[in-house]
Amino acid sequence: MRVYYAKLDQPLTDANYKRYLNQMPIAIQEKIQRYKNWEDAHTSLVGKLLLIQGLKDIGLPTIDLSILKYNQYGRPYISKKIDFNISHTQTLVMCAINTNGDVGIDVEKINPIDKTDFYDCWTPKETEVIYKDTTDYYTFYNYWTKKEALVKAIGDGLNIPLKNIEISGSQATVVNHGKWYLKEISLSEKYTAHIATKEPYNSPIVLIQKHYL
Repeated sequence: MRVYYAKLDQPLTDANYKRYLNQMPIAIQEKIQRYKNWEDAHTSLVGKLLLIQGLKDIGLPTIDLSILKYNQYGRPYISKKIDFNISHTQTLVMCAINTNGDVGIDVEKINPIDKTDFYDCWTPKETEVIYKDTTDYYTFYNYWTKKEALVKAIGDGLNIPLKNIEISGSQATVVNHGKWYLKEISLSEKYTAHIATKEPYNSPIVLIQKHYL
């Protein structure tokens, strides 16, 4: 599995933004242009550029995002065998590409947060661990990114309550969706990120950084 990522330290230049945007199908262009701030618009665009690069690297002959299919909840995918998922936090964007079925990815920057707003997301055991230390935000984001990656891999949108997902180390059980597998992506101490797959993934993840100006 390959995971591509890019960090935008500043907005893309106007010329490059327009050039990259014109590579996208009209529907994707319109969606990107609806974002109100540059961070969301540019990370959305760069996420698609990472996807194009990833599809080229696995040998797809034609890279045109008009080939994307969508499930009933609007989740995009390539085929039953080739799947991808994109996540971003602030100006960091990541794209996972899996050639062995469904994949979900979630990345979050570790910032202080009011954890009491999220009591309904956890099982009793998870609640005990997450709220044991009120100053520990890594544990919160560790569980959060695991659950978000799972929801994104399953593709049911917001129809899966997070408390219906029970995390046990690198595995998880999801009500009505069975067992799933989780893998952490080591990026830096500022971020936590996880990948979720239906099939166990034992090989190292290939982490590839790309730069866009």
